Amino acid sequence: MFAPVMHVWNGLRKDEAFAPAWSVADLLKFPASTIPYFTVVESFDAPPTFIYRFWGTGHVDVKGIDYTGRAPAEHQPEEHGHAIDREFHMVVDERQALAFVHDLRPQADMTSLFQECLRLPFSNDGKTVTHVVSYSDWQTENEKWKRFFKIDRP
Repeated sequence: MFAPVMHVWNGLRKDEAFAPAWSVADLLKFPASTIPYFTVVESFDAPPTFIYRFWGTGHVDVKGIDYTGRAPAEHQPEEHGHAIDREFHMVVDERQALAFVHDLRPQADMTSLFQECLRLPFSNDGKTVTHVVSYSDWQTENEKWKRFFKIDRP
């Protein structure tokens, strides 16, 4: 599932760079079916903070919310927001693509559902992570995910 996205990301890297340079136009090089499930955060220095600059329409369709212009830490429930923020910090610190598996449940007494996410660093200066592009698999069993997030909405 992540292989086509990783292939494009690796192709965008120049020479031995740890990450490609950020360019909005480069998003169009990724498989068209994946772009609605992308997010892009911009990373700001010391300590790193993050703001969503792009929140794909697939996320809006599944979750019913648009986080463009907001911080990952604003996700609800609060512990989920902190976990996502930590993942972005890990990408900045490790300067490499990282995959995560999220154990999600709308209510404590409900069965967990597992969702996979790939986070890819981009760098405008070749030294620091300036953006992170994430691809989340909301395509597999899409209707299940829509029901899941509908349960969680007030």
